[in-house]
Amino acid sequence: MKNFLDQLEKLDIFGVPISLLTNKENEKFQSKLGGITTIVVSSLSLIYFLYIFVLWNNNQLAPTISSKQEILGYAEFELKESVIEIQLLDFLGDIDPFKKENNIITPLLFTFINTSILEEPIPLFSSEDQPYRIQLKNLTIVLNSLSNQDQMNQQQRQYSIVLARCSQDYAIFGSYCADENTINDYLSRFHGFLYINIYLSKLNIVTKEFEQLKKQYYTGFDANKPFYSQIMLKQQKTIIDDGILFNNYEEYNFLNNYEIISQETDLKFAAKVINLTSNFSYDFDSYGCYLFRIDNISIIEEVSYPKLGQVLAQIGSIIQLIFLLKHIIIYYNNLLLENLLFNSIIKMYYPEFKEYKFNLLNQIQISNKNINNIQIPFHILTKMHQALLKGARKKCRLINVLYEISRIQFILQEKFGDQFLFQSHQMGSKLVYKEIEQDNQRKSNRLQIKPFDSMEIENQSLCIEQLELLIQQQ
Repeated sequence: MKNFLDQLEKLDIFGVPISLLTNKENEKFQSKLGGITTIVVSSLSLIYFLYIFVLWNNNQLAPTISSKQEILGYAEFELKESVIEIQLLDFLGDIDPFKKENNIITPLLFTFINTSILEEPIPLFSSEDQPYRIQLKNLTIVLNSLSNQDQMNQQQRQYSIVLARCSQDYAIFGSYCADENTINDYLSRFHGFLYINIYLSKLNIVTKEFEQLKKQYYTGFDANKPFYSQIMLKQQKTIIDDGILFNNYEEYNFLNNYEIISQETDLKFAAKVINLTSNFSYDFDSYGCYLFRIDNISIIEEVSYPKLGQVLAQIGSIIQLIFLLKHIIIYYNNLLLENLLFNSIIKMYYPEFKEYKFNLLNQIQISNKNINNIQIPFHILTKMHQALLKGARKKCRLINVLYEISRIQFILQEKFGDQFLFQSHQMGSKLVYKEIEQDNQRKSNRLQIKPFDSMEIENQSLCIEQLELLIQQQ
């Protein structure tokens, strides 16, 4: 256990410089508590680094998101998939009015170029696998409200779906209307609600993929109370920067919302509008009309994922907070170093203290082996030790050391005179080759016991360097 604690001292990264007044040969003073703290702090820092790095690698660190509104003068949006659906929720559920055969209500798709209809309407029908449902796909809606037109831009294009009474005037191959009695009987009853389903997109900041969400709006379907609804599709442009070191921009355009404005009309409202905006002449009853257009207010969203530098800065700031513990350990090491120095001074004057050990807090610790050898009560011994520590603190100050040297100088000066002290400048030891040659042998034999012999003592005196004559023995 002692060897393990001694190894902890070598791990202490909070060591303090050793004062020249101590007898330590190392450059820094390290402690066991500092080694334990080093392991704990380093482990916490490494664990936090790996934790944040894994989160960053899995895109689980929150990106920086900023958004603003923009007024568009020109925009295009392509409906590649069935993003827009019209669905009839029929409580009776006996007849599908949108089917191709025995059709009752024909959804007609009109294309508005600016404010004119230039082409014949396209009839839309439900399918067997998706009854009561009309889908819009493979369309391009264009917003163009620029005052200065550019030849590269398309003209404004909007789409309108009119729920018209079935007529052979706009029937296509394979489609035919139900008989008049069936149509009248169906329209005379209440059937439920008309749902408008538009699939909106949302960015998943973890997977960096877009998720579709269905937003639903419904109105009552009453053949005697037709309606006109204007649906404004709100577009969003998202700019994603997922670069690791440098910017890497990707731009996406999608629908993020829509707004509906509805009003009640009459059965001939849609036919009148179509006849006024086109060269065609239609006479049909309509039970509902939807106009799809792009709203000129768009949202621009910028998503910036944390870069490597930001992640390292975040990790560094937290690790720096963790390493604030170093100030406590450095204070402890300084205090422990001072106490060891003071105890060394005390042991110079009172060798009895060499029999005692000191704990991590540098307090006297008595073992079971020498508990019976104590002649002074322990609490008195502790008070004496504290008093001696205060004296040692004063004694090891540089001004006190200089003071003691000056007193020794005056004593020698009074004893031997000024001439003796002046001649001390010329004193020294001659360098003998034998001393250097036997240096290693002297170190290995220093603790060996030799027989008492005058010649041996004389030989040993030749092997002792003058620098080591009065060095404190460890």
